[in-house]
Amino acid sequence: MEVFLLLLPTIIGIGILLFLSHAILWGMTFTIDDLHVRVRVYGRTVRKVALSDIEWAAADWTLVNEHWTNTINPKRIVLLRRRTGFMKNFLVSPPSRTDFLNNLAARGVTIRQTKS
Repeated sequence: MEVFLLLLPTIIGIGILLFLSHAILWGMTFTIDDLHVRVRVYGRTVRKVALSDIEWAAADWTLVNEHWTNTINPKRIVLLRRRTGFMKNFLVSPPSRTDFLNNLAARGVTIRQTKS
């Protein structure tokens, strides 16, 4: 019992780390509704950006961002440039970058072409 009590904080810490890893890699989704781009974790909205606050969107990335990505694959990254806020660059990684950008364009967001 004493050994278990000594290991309990480590077991809890590993459990929290596993839960957060699963939530970020598999539980995070990105949706676009009539007013917002929403970042959801297990179906609950954890961050949203108003469509009216998005200056432009691009299939690009920059170094200083507000990261809401669940991949390291740069081909899935979408940069949303906001009009307001301290961190104006907002990164998301939807499953299909082109569908996501087309959906944003259909809602009136300007799509910028990448430099490459």
